[in-house]
Amino acid sequence: MKKILLILLLMITGLMATTTPGVVHFVFENGVVTTSGDDTFYEFDIQAYITGTSNAEDLIFGSANVYVEYDTKLFGSFIAGTSSLEFEMTGILAKKLYDVLPVYKIYNSQNNSPNVFALTFDANYEDTGYYDPMSTDPENPSDLFHLKMKAVAAGSGEVSFPTYITDVDSVFYTLASLQYAGPQDFSDAIENVLIEGPVTGEPYTSIELAYFEAGNKGGKVRLRWRTESETENQGFIIKRALMSGEDIGAYEVIDSYMINDELLGAGTVNKKTDYIYWDRSVMPGHTYAYVLQDVDLGGHIRECEPVIVNIRESKIISNDKFEFSASYPNPFNPAFVVPFELYTSTTVDIRLYDVSGHLVEVVANREFSAGEYRLLVNGSNLSSGVYLLRTQVEGIVNTQKMLLVK
Repeated sequence: MKKILLILLLMITGLMATTTPGVVHFVFENGVVTTSGDDTFYEFDIQAYITGTSNAEDLIFGSANVYVEYDTKLFGSFIAGTSSLEFEMTGILAKKLYDVLPVYKIYNSQNNSPNVFALTFDANYEDTGYYDPMSTDPENPSDLFHLKMKAVAAGSGEVSFPTYITDVDSVFYTLASLQYAGPQDFSDAIENVLIEGPVTGEPYTSIELAYFEAGNKGGKVRLRWRTESETENQGFIIKRALMSGEDIGAYEVIDSYMINDELLGAGTVNKKTDYIYWDRSVMPGHTYAYVLQDVDLGGHIRECEPVIVNIRESKIISNDKFEFSASYPNPFNPAFVVPFELYTSTTVDIRLYDVSGHLVEVVANREFSAGEYRLLVNGSNLSSGVYLLRTQVEGIVNTQKMLLVK
């Protein structure tokens, strides 16, 4: 059995408490195998939680270096800085003070040893109190980061946190050398976790995918895909990420066959099957990336390449004094947003009517100063149905149909 040995040196500069330090517990979780096309990947999470302190808010990460030793027969040599190695920050490491400023920057670095790579987080913040503290719940540890390694050969392996130096001639330290004022517990982390995978080049293929596409339709995203055939296909999982420029952010699951029958697979069929899915929770002016995963009866996951879609802001009324975009989401449940921008002070009258013409709510009827606005309209007390949103500004009137679906 081949082993993937994980050697991590975490230099936590901002992990200090004003009270007696608690115990930091490190956990390895979610070791899974995924495939994309003919490629096989090993993925897993590093998590942590703290106990024995009543002041967890003072425990915030500073910087950290993570060294990973891997089996070159399984993954190849010098994978750092290539598409064979991906990192995804999650949980407390992924929180942002500003959209354009990540909490941590990632640098790939290659050690002299061919089977070691380093991951460095550089903190962009001090202890401001804005960021989430480390979890104190053993059942819900904080996610620190997600690793994805591309396999180049057949095989399985065990992932663990060794608590000893595997090579006396190396300069790498184990988690036992973590620089932290309090004690550490590795009992959950050092347990070997077996990850078994298919032979690279012959992945599990529960579906033969003809295409997967995304399109912006009236401020909503329509996902469509077709399978040429399916073999023991349980169903599909849809993941979405917000893009910043050309960079794709962290993916999150937005729907799954486990909770939505529309995403159930066809089992085993030798014919074309068409699927469609609407994502109504997107915001105008943003760009999103989507990936489609299918899961076979054995629980094996296959993932397609991402598709990108831009949600343009639809200007319903505008001139050199103002711009009103389409309200979103539409359909809504239970609330929607009325976005607009004023270049000079002016009176804005926004009212919501039912289809019979009866006034339901005066959203706004006053003078606004120049600036950008996002007015929230809460329909939790309304019944499902069609409503009319009437906007009047500078003598220009627009009416938009809004659909409430509960």
